[in-house]
Amino acid sequence: MIRLFIAIDIAETVRREVEGMGRSIPNARAVPTDQLHLTLKFIGEVDGARFLDIQEALQDIRGPRFVLALKGVGIFAPRDIPRILWAGIEPVQPVVTLRNAIERTLAAIEVPRDRKKFTPHLTLARLNHCSVTRLHQFLAGNAFFQSSEFAIDSFHLYSSKLTQKGAQHTLESSYQLD
Repeated sequence: MIRLFIAIDIAETVRREVEGMGRSIPNARAVPTDQLHLTLKFIGEVDGARFLDIQEALQDIRGPRFVLALKGVGIFAPRDIPRILWAGIEPVQPVVTLRNAIERTLAAIEVPRDRKKFTPHLTLARLNHCSVTRLHQFLAGNAFFQSSEFAIDSFHLYSSKLTQKGAQHTLESSYQLD
């Protein structure tokens, strides 16, 4: 079995701009700089034949290249407990359009659609019992954060292996946009 997700890579210059942001909050586990990506779809575990079907189906996706920037920061707090520190994406529409094309394409080969609302974001850190005061100070201090713009000319299929040191991502395939 192989654990898969589809993502857009973040430009190296932008990775450097956000490097360390998640480490500035006590009890936050920052996403390693080399693993910063914008997840378009988490597929989960599939067998080898299904993996090949997914790789092949993604080749049919067409879409225009576009430009993104990170803008603003926020948290996801299910049940009012802050769990994820994120940076927003702007503009959102090209990302949503690409993600919808991926969903349609994979649904045609019976990969289940995501049931959760898609909110494009870049996860900066995972939060574990962080000080709410420090978290609010961080959010206020970075409310006007905006990265440099970066071009998106492809999306990628990654495998992910969970280890005691965290997830290890491996690039499996890349798909060019028009």
